[in-house]
Amino acid sequence: MYRTLACLLLACALASGADAQPQAAFLLWDGHESIERYAQRANLPPAKTLDLGNGVNLDLVFIPAGKFVMGTPEPKPVDEDGFRKKIVVGTAVFAVGIGVLLVLIGTVIIRAIRQRHRPQYSLARFIVMTVAAGVGVMGGMHWWFSTRALAQAQAEYTAADFRYGNANDTEKPAHEVTLTTPFYLGKYEVTQEQYVQVMGTNPSRFKGANLPVESVSWDEAQEFCKKASEKTGQSVRLPTEAEWEFACRGGTTTTYYSGDAEADLARAAWSGANSGSKTHPVGQKTPNAWGLYDMHGNVWERCIDYVQEQYIPQPAVDPQGPPQGQDRVARGGSWSGNPVSCRSTSRGRCLPNLRRDYLGFRVVVVLAPSAP
Repeated sequence: MYRTLACLLLACALASGADAQPQAAFLLWDGHESIERYAQRANLPPAKTLDLGNGVNLDLVFIPAGKFVMGTPEPKPVDEDGFRKKIVVGTAVFAVGIGVLLVLIGTVIIRAIRQRHRPQYSLARFIVMTVAAGVGVMGGMHWWFSTRALAQAQAEYTAADFRYGNANDTEKPAHEVTLTTPFYLGKYEVTQEQYVQVMGTNPSRFKGANLPVESVSWDEAQEFCKKASEKTGQSVRLPTEAEWEFACRGGTTTTYYSGDAEADLARAAWSGANSGSKTHPVGQKTPNAWGLYDMHGNVWERCIDYVQEQYIPQPAVDPQGPPQGQDRVARGGSWSGNPVSCRSTSRGRCLPNLRRDYLGFRVVVVLAPSAP
């Protein structure tokens, strides 16, 4: 009887311990799978809509768990000495091979002229000439490929320097970041209609229901998140800057999610180059691969993090910035900024109480604790 009771108690303890185990981690996005398919495998909806009341909704896009390189890399310098040594070797081999070939041909021709008969080649001489010609061709090809490789490396360095040369030290070093849990991010920047519905006021300079709300302090953005959470029963907050950059890139590694050139940015953003010195209704430009609009330009977007002066070079998991500081991070550039400030890696900083007509935000909805 006692043995049976002990076994029952042990079984209960094991079952209780099994229930207490943490839930399995989410698989990381592989860089190729569609977001819809990933969401299906994670048993989560591929989009979410918050009902703010009076017919005003806030749409959010599903962002997977994943790994990416955050920040701006240093352009890789060109090993010009190494390339030039290869070019010299190729030139020397070409010169030797062709030189030997010409000497052999010249010898045969001179002998034929002296003896007054047609040039004649022995088999041995013909083989030597063939080998010399082959050596010359190989040397020429080595020279040609080395020269092309040097030119390509220099062009890539110039392009990288153009892309990254305007980066400041706060964007470095580039480092690996892993986000272990999916989340939902606002499809658009928070609009004035949404802000008024939640907060009851509109601080914006440029008025329009579908324009992004601006001139909002960090504390006011936090208050919006708090009230939206209470209204919807969802956990609403500002994104971390790691979440923001991962979502902005949408799997890309280019300067902007739309490409590297300013013409590519113009398709995706309202910046100082095309905005007409004002904000524009959200959702008019090309979205990124995950369906997010205006991640570049229109208004800078506040993040929850304090500014970290430089990234830590080691890989990071779910980073949230330093625990205290003075300035808060802003991302994405704005209608008044130059294209450089709109890069995926560009970091802005501002005091929490700062209110400017180029400063807004978008929100994150985190998964409920009961999610798998």
